Amino acid sequence: MKTRQIGSMEVQKVVELDGMALPARLVFPGANSDIVRQGRKMFDARFIAPDSDSLLWSFHSYVVRSRGRNILIDTCHGNDKNRPEPVAYAHMMNTDYLGNLGRAGLRPEDIDMVLCTHLHIDHVGWNTRLSDGKWVPTFPNAKYLMTRADYERFEHISPDDQEGAIGYYSFHDSVLPVVAAGQAELIETDHVIERELDHGLWMEGAPGHTPGSVIIHAQDGHGHALFAGDVIHHPLQMAWPSLHVAGEYDTGLGMRTRRRMFESCADTDTLLLPAHFPSPTAARVISTAEGFGLTFEED
Repeated sequence: MKTRQIGSMEVQKVVELDGMALPARLVFPGANSDIVRQGRKMFDARFIAPDSDSLLWSFHSYVVRSRGRNILIDTCHGNDKNRPEPVAYAHMMNTDYLGNLGRAGLRPEDIDMVLCTHLHIDHVGWNTRLSDGKWVPTFPNAKYLMTRADYERFEHISPDDQEGAIGYYSFHDSVLPVVAAGQAELIETDHVIERELDHGLWMEGAPGHTPGSVIIHAQDGHGHALFAGDVIHHPLQMAWPSLHVAGEYDTGLGMRTRRRMFESCADTDTLLLPAHFPSPTAARVISTAEGFGLTFEED
């Protein structure tokens, strides 16, 4: 796992799963066979299965080492968790995520802060682990930051709501136990973690996918990285900006947020770090005659 330098900050990806194939329409209701076929010509084989209408996904976290603190961004699916249809692909997972964290040189006890870009199942799952039949915080010394807007949304959601499968179960097994342990901090969507002169780590509201979704900026010296959360899921959304994820909170708002993010990054030194692009993941946004494109850097 390559360590990237953002000035004095270090950024490392911690993988739960890389290259998982999921039917395109499971994620994007509008992704018909024609779009998948055209996309296969535009993007390389790590993004689209060669012999089916399936897209390939990665689920990973990022660790930011900044000024003596280990900060974990998003925590994937987690193990041993009940996940019904339409997200049964994540039911009772058993991955070596914590082993991969260890290979990055960190124990759960070493994490000082967990930042949740939003509260869907694939971003909060390792917030907790199963211990003696109970869900307990995986990172016992960490403060978990999550937005008040998302917390209040999922606090009242039921399993029968449109977002139920991707929010209800994870809220109960991966969010509430952290709150009960006194390790959660509810924040507004625009929140500064650390900032002085040309050094900073802060959250910016990016609503649409959920009401409280955020993107996270890391800046130091002349380096700038943007952790995109689920503002973008897959490169197909560069070519077909209207593609949206099943169960999103506000599709129109999400599309506007995605375009605004592209515009802010395009043709700059900003390194875009998406949550679900298979390796190599890191990208730069470039302007094209059709809108926006991506160039990738090695992981």
